[in-house]
Amino acid sequence: MSKRKRKRARRRSPRASSVYRRNVREADEVLDSNNVDIRPDNWRQLALEWFTPNEPERGELTRYIADHEHRLGVAWARELLRLEVFFQAADHSQIIAHYDRAFSRYPRCALIEMWVADQVFRHGGDFWQARRMYLHVMDHLPSHPKPYYELGFMSYLLGDFPGALDWFNQAAARVRDDDVEMGARIFYNRGLVRYFLNGDRETAIADVQEALRRKSDYPQAKQALRALRGIVRWSPW
Repeated sequence: MSKRKRKRARRRSPRASSVYRRNVREADEVLDSNNVDIRPDNWRQLALEWFTPNEPERGELTRYIADHEHRLGVAWARELLRLEVFFQAADHSQIIAHYDRAFSRYPRCALIEMWVADQVFRHGGDFWQARRMYLHVMDHLPSHPKPYYELGFMSYLLGDFPGALDWFNQAAARVRDDDVEMGARIFYNRGLVRYFLNGDRETAIADVQEALRRKSDYPQAKQALRALRGIVRWSPW
């Protein structure tokens, strides 16, 4: 019989646990102040309305609920609404802590993981964990541009410009015209990488112009256009 390696449980300090419980209570107070009453007959609707009011994310969460309904329910919906409260409060550390503590008992949801990965990457500082999360999201949400964009941005940070360009190309093929913020970031960063790879100003300018068409108030893109007319370095994002 082969030996199995046991995962070492992460130790949480009493103070961290106390802070977490206090923040959860505060999230519940926010839900109570909004007259949120999660019941067996409305937990699905509340989860959709609070966490994914718009398409296509709403459709993705609807499919996840349908696939795992027997393992979800009122308790899961309450954890999801608490997570949304933390997102609305921009409480980055609490988002990560709550996802880690509350959702490990449920089937992985690629949609939730996609938004939490952003916190893990940019605020938690765990580059490789976030990358693993984005790869999981890409496998389960292949039509969503965000994981491709983020993987491209990570490749850029690693100095892998050909890899970054490939990811950005895949993101550009998937982004919708009405996804202003994501579309602008994708085309801006693709133009940047194209120029770094082969010095092709024409295609770089076309991408940056597309970024500005989608989001006219984009300072980095405006700076990039000026830079492409000279020899000035600009920064990603």
